[in-house]
Amino acid sequence: MASDLVSIVIVCYNNWPDLELAIESALCQSYQPIEVIVVDNDSSDATPSEVPLRYGDRVHYLRQANRGDSGGYNTGMQVAAGEFIQFLDGDDFLAPNKIEKQVAILRDQPQLDVVYGDMRQFQSYGGAAYWEDWETGEYEDMLQTFIISDGGPAYHSYLYRRRVVEGLGNWDETLYTSDLDYWLRAAWAGYRFRYCPGSWCFYRRRPGQMTTNSMAMMRGREAVWAKALDYITSEPYRSMVLDKLTHTRFRLAMMDRELTLRQAFGKLALARAADPSIVNLLSYTVGAVLIVLPGSGFLFRARWMKPVRHWISRIIGTYPERSSE
Repeated sequence: MASDLVSIVIVCYNNWPDLELAIESALCQSYQPIEVIVVDNDSSDATPSEVPLRYGDRVHYLRQANRGDSGGYNTGMQVAAGEFIQFLDGDDFLAPNKIEKQVAILRDQPQLDVVYGDMRQFQSYGGAAYWEDWETGEYEDMLQTFIISDGGPAYHSYLYRRRVVEGLGNWDETLYTSDLDYWLRAAWAGYRFRYCPGSWCFYRRRPGQMTTNSMAMMRGREAVWAKALDYITSEPYRSMVLDKLTHTRFRLAMMDRELTLRQAFGKLALARAADPSIVNLLSYTVGAVLIVLPGSGFLFRARWMKPVRHWISRIIGTYPERSSE
């Protein structure tokens, strides 16, 4: 380990030319020393030729079979030498003083393990840009925050001490939403988090990307909650995770077009029998009425019924959602 060094691990797959901005934002940090590691998940665009040509030995470029973001971070950590670790996706980038602000807090408070900041989400189509700021703030109980919000601050808003990354071990490459799993494990292990105001990261949102695929995200969370039950053993956190798992599985059933209405309602009845607080009486009654209506299966699945399906899913009783980035 190199004292004071910050390792920025960037994972990419067909992100050129956006990857250039991610790399430049890492190299141009006001804090030094910095090492930049780019892990390419077998891109078929200009990435394999452009990165070595443009950056040479200023960037440690690694190319591998596509193992997703988690596999890329694991590969990057095999060569990272820094005392502090920053993970970054090839679509996104960092504010110039992000690392400097966060290292200062970790230096000033050695008892802290992880520092996180704020996020600016943006998207641009046909020359028009849209920006949205997410100022995070301090959370008293990070484990509760991760559970309730299905995530937490943006994944690249964090700066980790090396001891955290080594203590947690690999990112779970079997999980679609491995960032949520990573944060849950960190909070459960007792690592101490602190908010750093004004330390910005930038998140690029695109149509069709992971965080806009609601079914895949839901299945990913289901797997994370099921895994969390294996190690989160104390209350009230275990009950919170169990509630999340139950809610998620029921919502998946309601979203599954291959289920008949009768099957979906059966899951509703089971969920209410297990815990009446999960499915309130109003939504249960709506389901009962729908199932006895002639042609109700076709009616409920019709495109124009989407607002009704959405309304029913909201009254079932779910926690507010936030993206896991």
